[in-house]
Amino acid sequence: MQELSSIPPDASAALYFLPGQYLFANFQEGISAIKAISSDQVARAFSGVHTDTGWLGRRVLRYREAADGNAIISYEPASVRNIYVALPGGNVQQLVIPLPSLILLGLGRDYYLWATSARSISARTRLAVAPLPNIGSGKICFGKNEVPETHPSTLPEVWKLIFATPFNGDHAGSRCQTEPGDVRNLLIKLAADKVTKFPALQLMTSSTTVEDAWETIVERRRYDSRFS
Repeated sequence: MQELSSIPPDASAALYFLPGQYLFANFQEGISAIKAISSDQVARAFSGVHTDTGWLGRRVLRYREAADGNAIISYEPASVRNIYVALPGGNVQQLVIPLPSLILLGLGRDYYLWATSARSISARTRLAVAPLPNIGSGKICFGKNEVPETHPSTLPEVWKLIFATPFNGDHAGSRCQTEPGDVRNLLIKLAADKVTKFPALQLMTSSTTVEDAWETIVERRRYDSRFS
C-alpha cells in the first residue's frame, strides 16, 4: 500500500478520492497546492479528454474516442455491389451495380457518406456527392433502423445497413450528372447495362477534402458544444 501511494517523480498534479469529496493537488517546484473540488468540476475536467489516432490507412483513416461521442472516417473501395431500390408503388428491386469508392464519417450515431474517384484515399482526397438516395447534405437517413454508436467494431454493421436498406426517393435529386431529378434512374440503367465500373463523369465533385469534412463536422461540433 505504501508503494501505491507514492507520487511518480514526473507527476505535475494528482486527484484524490476521499469519502464524500475530491482533492486536487497541483505540484509546483516541490510545493503542493491542494484544494477541494466538486464532482461537477471533476466531470468537466475529464469531459475534454479524448484519444485520437491521427490520420491512418487501411480503410480506417482516423478514429477518435471522446466523452461527447466517438468519431471515425473509413472507406470502401470501388466495387460491384448488391443494393435495393424502393420504387413507386412499394416494389423493391435488387440491383447489381458498380459503385465508386465511398467515404463514411461517423460521429456518435450520425453518419455521413461521400464518394470519390480517387484510387488512393487520404486526408487530402476530394469528396464528391455519393450517387445514392437518402443522403441529405452528406448525412445518411437510416429511416427507422437503429444505428449503432460509432466504433471500429460497429463499422461492418453500419456498412451493411447502408447497402441492405432499400433506397427510396428521399434526397434522390442532385446526386449525379445525367439524372438530376432521381439518381435511381441512373442506378437502374447501370444494372440493366451490366456496367462493371461506375462512370467517374457522373460524380458531382467538390473542392472539399476528407480533412475539411472532419474539421467541419467533428472539430466544429466539438468546439460549439463547449460554448453552448
